[in-house]
Amino acid sequence: MSLEGAKKVDRAVRDDWESRMRGHDTRVAGHDEVRIDENRQIIAWLRAGMLMLEAPAELVGTFFPELGLFRWWWSGKEHTLSLTPSRMDEAFAHAQKADLRALLTRQHQLENEEDATMLCRVATYFAHATGMVRQQRGDRVSYYAVFAAMSRPPIVPDLDIVRTLPPPAVAPSTSASPSTRPSSPPPASLPPPSARPVREPARELIVPVVRAANDLLRRALDDHAHRALLIVNVDTSREKARFFVTLVASTDDGDLASVDTTRELLDATGAMLGEDARSGNGRWRKLVVHFDCAGADTAISRCDVMG
Repeated sequence: MSLEGAKKVDRAVRDDWESRMRGHDTRVAGHDEVRIDENRQIIAWLRAGMLMLEAPAELVGTFFPELGLFRWWWSGKEHTLSLTPSRMDEAFAHAQKADLRALLTRQHQLENEEDATMLCRVATYFAHATGMVRQQRGDRVSYYAVFAAMSRPPIVPDLDIVRTLPPPAVAPSTSASPSTRPSSPPPASLPPPSARPVREPARELIVPVVRAANDLLRRALDDHAHRALLIVNVDTSREKARFFVTLVASTDDGDLASVDTTRELLDATGAMLGEDARSGNGRWRKLVVHFDCAGADTAISRCDVMG
């Protein structure tokens, strides 16, 4: 597989990338230790044991110098359902649109680590990362994309009414002036989302999400998908509710295919959840949308919502 396409992109974006890396290096200047937590997808920079910076990070690729073998983050996961959205999916989607084959081939046989670094740099750039970290451990070298702010898994907007403390009460007095009379009690607030009745989200809120899902299916499956399921799970077990999106479609040969979510689909889903909560709907746990995806038009056949 030729790397010329990736090298051409690397040369075109090099100035912008180096500017990002200079900003990153400035933020962690003086550190003497880097800790990578792969389970939490967090990188921390420390100096004399004190935390300087902590940022989200995702694996981009792994290079095995002795074998000359390079593998992308998604290698080996092509046929699995991804319930955890990845920022690196945006790089894969960009490569699909631009037909950048080097980023779409699960593994490469490379002559040196310089080519592995170049491939990861291009993918990290497309994922809109703010930096990249190299880690060597045993027989492998891993590259991680660093992001500026925490946003994965996506957080459902907290739309509970913000309550402020009323001013202290003032004892009634017949001679009191209007400015010293007791304050009126604050107006009654709406119940929190968890206490509101659950109903199906309005169709006008679901349609943009389904359109984004259909566009993704058409790109990923080359218009061979017929019917699809869009599944949105909302986890409210923590302080902030978080959501996960799963997309499955039936194809021409009668098989089922799962497609990893993209940032575009996640953004559309987050907007739907926010508008749905603002409309007064209760916080549901699961939404399943059945829709036809043959062609550019989408037709929602059924929606199931579970509170």
